[in-house]
Amino acid sequence: MGEKIKILSVLPLGKVGGAEKAVLSFCRNYNKNRFEIIVCILFSGGSVSDEIAASGHKVIMLNMKNGFDFFKALRLINIVRKHEIDIVHYHGRNPLGKLCSILSGSPAIIQTDHGTTIGSPVKRKKRVVLSSRLLSPFFDRFIAVSEGMKRSLLLREKVPEKKITVIYNGVDTETISNVSCDKVKLKESLGIPSGIPILGMVGRLAAEKQHHLLFDSLSLLKEEGVDFLALIIGDGPQKDALEALIEKLNLKDRVRFLGERNDVPSLLEIVDVFVFSSAGEAFSLTLLEAMAKAKPIVAFDVDGINEAIVSNHTGFLVPFGDTGEFAKKIELLLHSPDLAKRMGQNAYERVTTMFNLKGTIRKTEELYESLVQNIKT
Repeated sequence: MGEKIKILSVLPLGKVGGAEKAVLSFCRNYNKNRFEIIVCILFSGGSVSDEIAASGHKVIMLNMKNGFDFFKALRLINIVRKHEIDIVHYHGRNPLGKLCSILSGSPAIIQTDHGTTIGSPVKRKKRVVLSSRLLSPFFDRFIAVSEGMKRSLLLREKVPEKKITVIYNGVDTETISNVSCDKVKLKESLGIPSGIPILGMVGRLAAEKQHHLLFDSLSLLKEEGVDFLALIIGDGPQKDALEALIEKLNLKDRVRFLGERNDVPSLLEIVDVFVFSSAGEAFSLTLLEAMAKAKPIVAFDVDGINEAIVSNHTGFLVPFGDTGEFAKKIELLLHSPDLAKRMGQNAYERVTTMFNLKGTIRKTEELYESLVQNIKT
């Protein structure tokens, strides 16, 4: 079969995030007889990079202090050359890291953009867009994890269509669906009273997730006398501001911040309705995990979400920012257990059929193989 193809996966961080979880899943499931994966973390490490290392993969930390830490970024060039990397697979948008990937002389370079799409209300910094346009001609291929991200690469980053391959994010639906827990004990450990309906959202506490819109909806539910407890799973830069908002909205008794967790599938076991207030995603792994646990979903109708959820079938999509309608759909599902169960089952069938991790890995490996063949010819 020949020598293994050496891949350097470059990640911005080692903490829990969409890009990081995607690389971790790949590291656990790719064809190890054909490929060798090394992972490089540009900034700080975290639980995901620790798990990648624990799975037997070499993880190299650059420990860049900021996006302009030129001297530490230069190490990326030496890493590519020292390990004789065949393909650099760049995850993220840091311009300096992308430049060093190009200067490394790697035979092939791929980028997967896991950020927000062009339609998101949270706009990408102009300097990042400009640098992407300047550097994209030096990348061999771009993986778009959704059609929405493909449009964004075409229109915002000005990437030629022939360079873009759409490969949807995927999750290990079998493993996630088989996770079980003692729901009573888990609720007791979290101090959750029995019998109360539980809402759940997973995501970084960051601007693009628009948690404040979710909390506005929850405030409306409370005013209507709807019983619920919302579990907010994740951490991020907006934590303090969001906790202050909860106080202001008088929702402290209805919202529980759980922080970053490594037992999300177990937590989803006790969730009745999954809620997602994001302003736009490349393609959310969080949603796929909830679907794999057969949870009905209420979310906004935006890029990267409306390709996963089929409104009125696997959940409900409402116009972005319409917190009143968002609240109504949550209430409907909480008060209609048969509808919630049917939508959850539809969600499970959809994610199993269309967004299974095995398909994502197979298509990614095929792209790697084609790039190596092009290099040889």
